[in-house]
Amino acid sequence: MNTQKPPHFPSARRQPGIITIAIVLILLLSLTFIALTTSRTAMVEQQITGNDMRAREAFESAEANMEWSLAYLTNDKSFSNYKGLAWADDPSGKQISVPNANTGDLVTDQDNFSYSFQVRYERRPGSNFIKIISTTNETSDNSITATSEQYVKAASIFDNNPGFNPPPLLMDGCLSDVLGTPDIYIGARADGVAAGTSKSPVNQGAWGDGNDTDNSCLKQGHLNAHGGQPKGEIFTNGQLWQYVFGNYTRAQIQAKANAEVAAGVPDDQRTYIWVTDSGNFHDSWGSPDQPVILVFASSANCPKINGNPTIYGLVFVDSACDSANGWGGATIYGTAIINGNTSKLTANTAIHDWSSSGSGNNNLPTSYVDGIYKIPGTWKDF
Repeated sequence: MNTQKPPHFPSARRQPGIITIAIVLILLLSLTFIALTTSRTAMVEQQITGNDMRAREAFESAEANMEWSLAYLTNDKSFSNYKGLAWADDPSGKQISVPNANTGDLVTDQDNFSYSFQVRYERRPGSNFIKIISTTNETSDNSITATSEQYVKAASIFDNNPGFNPPPLLMDGCLSDVLGTPDIYIGARADGVAAGTSKSPVNQGAWGDGNDTDNSCLKQGHLNAHGGQPKGEIFTNGQLWQYVFGNYTRAQIQAKANAEVAAGVPDDQRTYIWVTDSGNFHDSWGSPDQPVILVFASSANCPKINGNPTIYGLVFVDSACDSANGWGGATIYGTAIINGNTSKLTANTAIHDWSSSGSGNNNLPTSYVDGIYKIPGTWKDF
């Protein structure tokens, strides 16, 4: 008799092994996903940290370059780097200068990252306010960059007298008995004043009208003013030095001249020259880019400026020139200032307004830098 066995089913006791494997696989996949996610997050955070560090290094480099840029302008007492900047006109109406100097690259301590520097100076034409723009780039990644800006002011020795704009010839007295045909050129002066005095009246009459008797103080005589007109009461009688130099005393200006001599400043970089000896004066001084302040002290007694010298800047004669006969061949670009009456101004003397000097700066007073200073509240970076 055949007896049929019932179907065989796996024992339930074997099922947990499969479940365990499935759970282990799920946990393994979960841990793998978590590990990958954590690793990716760590990598992203590391990249963010690295980028933040690079950005901070770039900003620090830009700030360091800003300090270098300011130091470049104030390299010595004569500010020769500042005065030697070559300004180019920009289509926006600004002037731009990029110094011809290599500041090199900054290499960091970590990862051998390095940053290159660029510096640019900007100003409005003839302005003493300058914007310094310092930019740094990581040399292998141009996306890492930073810029720092700072406004500075080149303070002039005439800052206490911002309205100081003397004509080519200025006297605390009157002009008379002109000999020969000396020349005064007004250049691009908007006011057209060729000569001025402390004496009244304000209207000294018109030159070139054939009537010299209407000039009570400034008598044209043989002087050719080339269309320039005289003017009186430009400053207070007896206050010529103060009108020109403001709060600076004679002793202070002389000290500046002596300090340049003591420091061995080359003649072509001098700003202050103080002359005490009387007699003929033959020396040429200054240039369109480096004008001078040449002071003949009262002890010099209005020396004869002759021998064909050319002087760029401000010539201050601290005494009357009651007999200027002998100023032969003297050419001045700027202004001749005489502390008293002037008579017998001689032929072959030519005084040109500073706007004819060939300098890119038509305003002579802004050429005399006495310090360069940061303007608070103008610094920013981005």
